[in-house]
Amino acid sequence: MDPKDFIKRLWEFLESKSFSSPEEIDRAIKEFVEKNAPLEVFCGLSLYKMLRLLNFPFDSPDVVSFNTNALPPLDAPFVRLFILLVNGIHDAKGLKATATGNLPRDFCRELERNYLPEEDLKFFSRDMFPIMREQDFPDLHRVRVIAEMAGYIRKYKRRFVLTKKGKKLIERGFTIDDYFEFLKTFTLKYNWAYFDFYEEIDIIQDSFLFTLYLLQIFGSEFRPKEFYANKFLTAFSHTLKKILPESRVDKVTEEEIKDAYTHRAINLFAIFWGFAETEKKLPYLGRFIENVRKTNFLDELINFT
Repeated sequence: MDPKDFIKRLWEFLESKSFSSPEEIDRAIKEFVEKNAPLEVFCGLSLYKMLRLLNFPFDSPDVVSFNTNALPPLDAPFVRLFILLVNGIHDAKGLKATATGNLPRDFCRELERNYLPEEDLKFFSRDMFPIMREQDFPDLHRVRVIAEMAGYIRKYKRRFVLTKKGKKLIERGFTIDDYFEFLKTFTLKYNWAYFDFYEEIDIIQDSFLFTLYLLQIFGSEFRPKEFYANKFLTAFSHTLKKILPESRVDKVTEEEIKDAYTHRAINLFAIFWGFAETEKKLPYLGRFIENVRKTNFLDELINFT
C-alpha cells in the first residue's frame, strides 16, 4: 500500500469516529494499523486483506476485482478437457454410464488420445497399460465431477447427458461466464483433497487467492514451485500448527505440506486452470517440471488492490 494512501485512509477512519480522550485515539490508531498495515509474512497484504481473501474471495471488491470482460483461457488444461468432454457427450447424443456410474472406457481412451501430447502418452505406456476405468484418467474424472457439480452435465436414466446450461454452451461456445461458474464451483464447493493421497489441509484451498496473489507479484520469471510452497508455509504457519496434530496420530511434516500444496495449489489449480505455466506445456509431465511462472491470463483476469 502506498504510504500516502495509508495515511489518507487512517485520517478518514479517525474522522468517522468520536473520541473522548487521547487514549481512545491511540487505541483506535493502533487498531487501524494492526488491521491495515502491510505484513511481510503475507508478502505485503494486510491482515484485513488476507481475511477478506480467505473468507470472501468473490465479494471483496476493495481487495480483489475480476475482469468479466477477459477472454477465457481456451488453452488451459481444464477448459480443453471440459470442452472435449461436453462435445463428446453432445456428439454421441448422450453416453451410457458404466455399472459403477462412470464414463465409458472407450470414450475415456479416445478423449485421452485427443487431450494428451505424444510425450505424455509415452510416459503412461498406454500401449501396455490402457485405461480400464474413468479413474485411470484422473484429470478427466475431476473435470467430469466438477462439470456435474456446476450443472453442465448430469446422469439421466443411466446416461450422461447435457443439461440446458450445457446445451447453451455448445451453441454459443465457452465464455468467461462459464469459466467463472467453474472457478467458483472448484474453489468453493469441490473438495481439493478428493482423489489424492495427501492429508486434508483446508487452508490450501481456502487460500487459493493468496496463491494467485503470490504468482502475480513474483511470477514474472520462472521460479521453483517450492518457492511458492515456502511462502504458503510462512504465511500460515500458525494455522498449520493448530490443525496438524488433529489430522492424524503422527504429525504431518513440512515436506508433506509443501508436497500437498504444490500438487493442489500449483499443479491442479494454478497450472490446470490457466493461471501459471511450466517451461514445457505438458499436462502430466509438466507436474514434474520444477519451475513455474504466471500467464498473461492471470493479470488480465484478476487485480489485487
